Amino acid sequence: MVMDRVGDRARVLSGLGGRAPIEAHALNVENVDMLTRALRGCDIAVNATLPKYNLGIMRACLEAHASYLDVAATGPSRPGGPPGILEQIEMDAAFRSAGVTALPCMGLDPGMTNVLAREAAQPLDRIDAIRIRSGGTAKLPGFGNFPLYSREAFLDDFLVRPTVWVGDHLEEREPMSDEEEFAFPDPVGTQRTFLVSHEEVKTLPRFLGKPVGRVDFKLGLDPNLAHAILSLERLGLLKEDRMIRLGGQRVPFRKVLLSTFPEPSALMVPVEGATAVSVEVEGAKGSSRVIQRRDIVLTHQEAYRRRGTTAVTYLTAMALAVAVGLFADRVIPRAGVLVPEALDPARVLKEWKARDLPVAKSERTLAE
Repeated sequence: MVMDRVGDRARVLSGLGGRAPIEAHALNVENVDMLTRALRGCDIAVNATLPKYNLGIMRACLEAHASYLDVAATGPSRPGGPPGILEQIEMDAAFRSAGVTALPCMGLDPGMTNVLAREAAQPLDRIDAIRIRSGGTAKLPGFGNFPLYSREAFLDDFLVRPTVWVGDHLEEREPMSDEEEFAFPDPVGTQRTFLVSHEEVKTLPRFLGKPVGRVDFKLGLDPNLAHAILSLERLGLLKEDRMIRLGGQRVPFRKVLLSTFPEPSALMVPVEGATAVSVEVEGAKGSSRVIQRRDIVLTHQEAYRRRGTTAVTYLTAMALAVAVGLFADRVIPRAGVLVPEALDPARVLKEWKARDLPVAKSERTLAE
């Protein structure tokens, strides 16, 4: 069953099915009562909407006794409140009581990055640092690099102050801080990365099962784009209620800004470039200090050949597909609200590789 606020779009998506018939329904997920009724009888709901709808959809799943998946969380729902992923985890007792499971943030990053961090940490006696890096290239005629996931989610992520796990607590940092030149595998190569708010930093130190000295997440960004967005935000132009007149209508300025970027889900031609995520886990292994590294890299051309989409969308969808398979096989650890690092990494990676998806593993020893 495919549900979308726009009925015509739901019907188009339902036509993408192959071996099984797919129903299409027009439904606004903000109407939690109607969503609950629609989900009754469903085994699992995959939430691919904007993260700001996560909590409402989780409540509907809880009432309908349907398991739940999503790919990303949002920032705090109220000023000074906990990050969105921690609000979702607070629903653990309710899901346990209902006997259903929610698995938020099970995409590429977050999601597979959490699984890779746990897998890389297993042979280590002590974990000093976990570094998660996301980068890539994407080019179309008339465009240089641009966001390859939801434009709205990209902007929201960027405007939340990033945090770093240090010792036993989260520390807020300035946007675009802690600049680093990071060497991604070819064909992405070295990119300039910056601290960005991300879910792994909030969950890995709590649920990895071992103490962690530091966790951070950095994103490869065009500095010109990043500084332009920060300048617009400081001018107050990116507030939801900041309106401008355009063609006889009043529209939010941020909506106009986002419309200048291509919509990844609507691209009809292959994008040049590739996406990469890298996880480094540094710590002690016996008497040595080592770095366990894991990399996932895929070109957009290969993703387009397989499914007519970009590498970011394809890899995120494959992570969801793996998770749905784990639910179907009844190998999810328990009812409640889980995070991806709670999954058995060996089982996840087995399913990942069965879909002919890449993971490169390496280890290097650090000099004392």
